[in-house]
Amino acid sequence: MIKFFNNIYAELINSQYLRNLFLLTSGVGMSQLIPLLLLPLLTRFFSPVDFGIFALFMAIVQLLATTMTFRLEMTVVLPKKDTDAALLCFMSFVTLCVLSITVLGLVFILYSTELLVSLRQEVIIVPENIFLLVLCLIPMGSFCLGCYNILYSWNNRLELYQNMSYSHIAHSFFSTPAAILFSFSPLQPIGLIVGQIIGRCIACFLLFSHLLQNLKLIPKENIRYRGISLVTKYKKFIIFETPHAILNFMSQKFIIGVFSLFFGFFTVGVFELADKIIGKPLGIISNSFKTVFYKRLTTAKDKLMVFKKSILLMTIISFILTTPFYLIPDHFFIFLLGDEWSDTGKYIQLLCPLLFSRFIFNVVMPSISYTLQNHYLLIWQIIYFMSLILLFWFVHELTVEHVLLLYAIFGACMYAALGLVSFLVLKNHVKN
Repeated sequence: MIKFFNNIYAELINSQYLRNLFLLTSGVGMSQLIPLLLLPLLTRFFSPVDFGIFALFMAIVQLLATTMTFRLEMTVVLPKKDTDAALLCFMSFVTLCVLSITVLGLVFILYSTELLVSLRQEVIIVPENIFLLVLCLIPMGSFCLGCYNILYSWNNRLELYQNMSYSHIAHSFFSTPAAILFSFSPLQPIGLIVGQIIGRCIACFLLFSHLLQNLKLIPKENIRYRGISLVTKYKKFIIFETPHAILNFMSQKFIIGVFSLFFGFFTVGVFELADKIIGKPLGIISNSFKTVFYKRLTTAKDKLMVFKKSILLMTIISFILTTPFYLIPDHFFIFLLGDEWSDTGKYIQLLCPLLFSRFIFNVVMPSISYTLQNHYLLIWQIIYFMSLILLFWFVHELTVEHVLLLYAIFGACMYAALGLVSFLVLKNHVKN
C-alpha cells in the first residue's frame, strides 16, 4: 500500500498532467483574486439590487448557454483528427448562432405582450428603456458564454493551458473595471452585466487560435456531410448531456427556491454569501481540474491509474481547502461582515460535506462522457433532482440548520455514488 502511494506521488510530481493542472488553476486562482480584491470598490458603486439583477441575468444566461450548443463542445476532445474537432466546434457555433438569433427574435415579439408588460411594471427598479436592453443582452450574453465554452474546449484539446489561464485573468481584469466605468453612465443599473459581456468577449479573443486554420483544411463540399456525420456519431451528448446539464443547474438552484419559500430572503442572503465564499471558488477550481482530467483521459494508456491518481489528488486538495473553515471562529465572520452575517460561518461548515464530495467526484465525472455512456449521467441527475424534491418536501418543518445539514449529507452521498459509477463505467470500458 505504501509503495502504491509512493508511486502515485512520484508520478504526480513528475507528470505533465500535474503541470497542466498547476498552469490552469493558477490562472483560475488569479482570476478569482482580482474581483475579490475589488469587491469593496464594487459594493460602493453598485447596490444590492444591482447585484440582484446581475445574479438573475447570469442564471438565465448560464442556462441558455448550456443548452444552445446541445453540449457538442464536450465532444471536441474526443476525435482523433483536429479537423474533425474543429468541425464539431463549427457545428456548435452554428446551433449557438441560430438559437441566439431565435431568442432575440422572441424577446422583441414578447416584449409588447401582457406578460412582459406586467413584469416590466413589477421591475420598477429598472427604467423601461434599460429593461428592454437587459432582455436583448440575454441572448448576447448567452452567445458570448457559449462561444467561450466552445473555444475553451478547443484549447483544452490542443493543451493550450496558458491561453486558457490568460482567458480567466483577462475576463476578470476587464469585466470589473468596465463595470465601474459604466456605473458613471445612464447604464449604471446594468453596469455589472455590460462589464461581464465585455470581459467575456476579450476572453474569447484570447482563445481563438488555430481554429480557422483547421477549418480551412476541410473541403467545403465535405463540411455539411462530415458535420452531420460527426453530430450523429456523438448524438448521445445531445440526447443525454443536454437534459443532464439543465437538471444539474436546477438541482443547484433548487435550494434557493426552498429557502425563499420556507425561511425567507434573509436566510437566502446568508446562504448565498456562504456559497460565494467557499462554494463558487471550489466549483471553479474543480471544473478546471475536470477540464485537464478529461483531456488526459483521451490520451493516457493507463486510464484507471489516471482516475485513481486524480481521486487521491482531489481528496488531499479538498481536505486542505475545506478543513480551515471548521477552525475559523464565528466571531471572525461577524468582525469581517457585520452582525447580521453571524450565521455565515455556521452555514459554511454545514455545506462543507457536500462541497468536499462534489469537489472530488466532479473532476472524474467526464469518465462517463469519454465512454459515451452519457445516459448514466442523466439517470443519476434525475434521481438526484427527484430525491431533492422529496427531501425538502418532508423536512421543510425542521430548522434551517437541520435542513442544510441533511441537504449537504445527502448531496455528498450522491456525488460519491456518481464517483463509483464513473469508475465502474470506465473500468468496464477499459476491459472491453
